[in-house]
Amino acid sequence: MTAKPVIMLLPYAGCSGLELFGLRFARDLLDRGHRAMVAAPVGSLIAQQCADRGIELYPFPLTTKYELVSYPAAYQMLRELEPVAVVGFRTQMMYPVQLAKLLTGQHVPFFLFYRIGAGSLYRKDPLHRYLFKSLAAVVPNADYVKNRIIQFWGIESCKVQCIKSGVDTNRYRPDESARRRIRQELGLSDDAVIVGSSGRIEQMKGSEDLLRAMFDVGGVARSLENVHLVYIGRETEKGYIDHLRKLAAAFGCSGRFHILGFRNDVEKVYPAYDVFAFAVNVREAYAYVVLEAMASGVMPVVPDVGGLGEMFSHAAEGFFFQHCNHEALKGTLAEALALEPSRRRQMGLLARQRIIEKASWQQMMQTYLDLFKRCRVAGF
Repeated sequence: MTAKPVIMLLPYAGCSGLELFGLRFARDLLDRGHRAMVAAPVGSLIAQQCADRGIELYPFPLTTKYELVSYPAAYQMLRELEPVAVVGFRTQMMYPVQLAKLLTGQHVPFFLFYRIGAGSLYRKDPLHRYLFKSLAAVVPNADYVKNRIIQFWGIESCKVQCIKSGVDTNRYRPDESARRRIRQELGLSDDAVIVGSSGRIEQMKGSEDLLRAMFDVGGVARSLENVHLVYIGRETEKGYIDHLRKLAAAFGCSGRFHILGFRNDVEKVYPAYDVFAFAVNVREAYAYVVLEAMASGVMPVVPDVGGLGEMFSHAAEGFFFQHCNHEALKGTLAEALALEPSRRRQMGLLARQRIIEKASWQQMMQTYLDLFKRCRVAGF
């Protein structure tokens, strides 16, 4: 008889850090001998990633907000698969899964791995109290989010467990050969200084803000001919990358602005960076890309907002700047670029050491596995 799976429910169009975490989690369960599947739309970016990573896909329709299509899909999924557990990543999935549990009579544990901001919307009405009571656990990845969930949601605090993200420190690590290869790919000298970023390329993530802080009139690197800006990722709005390239051309810095696109080997790009910059202009819950850069031995420059402020110590492993403050961003970038290369490398290595000690993937996974065991998920 085929083992019953853990289902990672990801019925979304994008493939950002949240979805990539779900894919990594499923792959890790498979590597440990458990059966894991990802429920996502056929033909989606997530489906392609499943194929690339050898993860079994369960077809589930694209779901945005509270679309009714998710209700029969959730019912069919539980009837067909009878999973040992279902993991969702957004509160909107509680509604169809709970109804499906009632209709099928299954008592499958439902976990909410909540890796986005909790906002300030009160969810203490009778319906939400019932739904939260039916959850096995809510797992945010930042204390900031945990505290807001307890404040704004009608849920017992004992059901909210913060498990901070972890990184595979064997995969993400300093690598001199990778550093040289990326620089050769970009046509840069060994002594060129690279400020890099990764993730979705869009306004919300501060892609244009960072470009302007670097190269606009008064930009910190405008007159520093040896400083380059590199992005890894894909645009979420067609034409946005062309817009950024036109801006770079208008600033006279086209030759120092590079977009590598979405890559499955980002661990081979991070080591080429001297500074990792993240100019996000929303309250980020906990940015996995920052952890990846830190594990790769790259010092970060990020806003002290949301869960980001929990990731490292200012001026020791990286720098914080005031959120949504363009002048603060420029000033902090200038401070990072003014450091001696040896000091930047030292801060990057301290950032990696922090990841090794406090945020390794193995440590994180063991905490999740212990949670599954406490919640009596079959096979754990």
